[in-house]
Amino acid sequence: MRLGAWLLLLPLGCGPVQASREPHELPETFAGSRAGQQAGARPTSPQAVPPSFGVDEQVESAVSPGGRFRVHFSRVGLNAVPPGDADGNGVPDAVDVVGRAYERVADFYVGLGFLLPRDDASVGADNGGDGLFDVYLVDFAGRADGAFRLDGCESVDQKCAGHMLQENDFAGYDYPSFEEAVSILASHEFFHAVQAAYRPGLGSVASEGTAVWASERFDATLDDLEQFTSSYLSRTDRSLVLDPTGPAASFSYGAGVFFQYLGERFGDRVILAMWQESLVAPTAPWAILLDTVLRREWGADFDTAFAEFSQWNLATGARARVEQGYARGGGYDGLAPSARTLPTEEADVRVTTASTRYFTVPGGSAEVLATYVLKAGEDPAKLHLLVAAVTDTAVLRVSRAEGTGALSAKVDASDASEVIIAVVDGRHEGVGRYGTLCLTADPAGAPCVDVTPEPEDPEDEGGCSAAPSGLGWAALVLALLALSARPERARVPERARVPERARPTGTGAGTPPARS
Repeated sequence: MRLGAWLLLLPLGCGPVQASREPHELPETFAGSRAGQQAGARPTSPQAVPPSFGVDEQVESAVSPGGRFRVHFSRVGLNAVPPGDADGNGVPDAVDVVGRAYERVADFYVGLGFLLPRDDASVGADNGGDGLFDVYLVDFAGRADGAFRLDGCESVDQKCAGHMLQENDFAGYDYPSFEEAVSILASHEFFHAVQAAYRPGLGSVASEGTAVWASERFDATLDDLEQFTSSYLSRTDRSLVLDPTGPAASFSYGAGVFFQYLGERFGDRVILAMWQESLVAPTAPWAILLDTVLRREWGADFDTAFAEFSQWNLATGARARVEQGYARGGGYDGLAPSARTLPTEEADVRVTTASTRYFTVPGGSAEVLATYVLKAGEDPAKLHLLVAAVTDTAVLRVSRAEGTGALSAKVDASDASEVIIAVVDGRHEGVGRYGTLCLTADPAGAPCVDVTPEPEDPEDEGGCSAAPSGLGWAALVLALLALSARPERARVPERARVPERARPTGTGAGTPPARS
């Protein structure tokens, strides 16, 4: 395993160390506004940087069955493809596999409504010989296994064309077969070319996250999403709207789980609409594009979606249940919450934009109460508190509080092995916020009753609680009046929910989405 991979396995907090697939693209790809989509000379050019063909290497090409792709390869040398030719057509079987895979992927993305990449006839002499989309099979020497490279754009950073580099033989890689490796790379990397047909400058989270989603949507039996989930689920305290750098680059791939949530919850069109909106608003960050289309077409927003996403993530790994979230969440690595004891009162607990801090305490108590109180002067908007009673194999129940004041929620934990507490920041802009987190199983709520301020206007009080379903939270009043030390404890105002009509038939959390 490469050093970068070991660095990616270092845990944040007290959660278990979980394995993750390494990024497909080269490390230097994750820089600049076009993260994941660098420009560069073609590997047949003398000016090309590795991976590239040698000056004495004979490069051939073959057109794919559907006539949309030209696959470039060599038979001898560093970049040689496997030589087998079982059908005797004069083209190595490996090249045929690549051509057929890219044709299937292109057909699938067209079927979802996405644009195909522009042809490259206008990019100059170094265009592979014609306007077909070019795929070059080259040796990445174990540093990566694929890359999309930009050739040129119709306008500034919009409607761009490019070409593909892909590992020539996958020797020494951790894929179960050459065919599966090609399917993963073709579906992932070609989606970068699809993105470039809209706007290639949305950053690595949007670029890699939707490419991982696209690969999963193309073929749910491929394991790329599952391999990358721990890169996000073990780092949920990182902001989803800030692109990572260095060893944390795999976080962008792990963000595919957020786009998977969006696709299952709202349907494939939400991803398509976000990329379409990037042409309408050519300088807007991806989170604002998403917020725009959610508000316009689904009556939702980034905040409510991100809060629900944070709840879906409770039901992953061994705790996965289709009715509580993802259709295939059992194949995802579970969360890695930070362990705490009861009672505990912790000041300066930071939560930043589009992030979730998960904590865990032992279960078995009649009730576990959690409170989160922001420091004076902090922005109180779009903050959520989830308290979930769980076992090793199930999410039993979830209580939820949200609003602009002190947040407080409790859950029956008598049959739970542990309780997971989540502090969720649903903003897509802003800076980190600090507050005091208090957790207790004391029947009177001590010491947490001392950190929650009295309400300034009791008539504005409200509250909500939820069963562990990912499809809208039933509004209930939090039973905080049972706390004898504070009989008039504040209840937080109820926020707008993602409406049930937002869930498309057949793609919600309760029903596995249609797969190709």
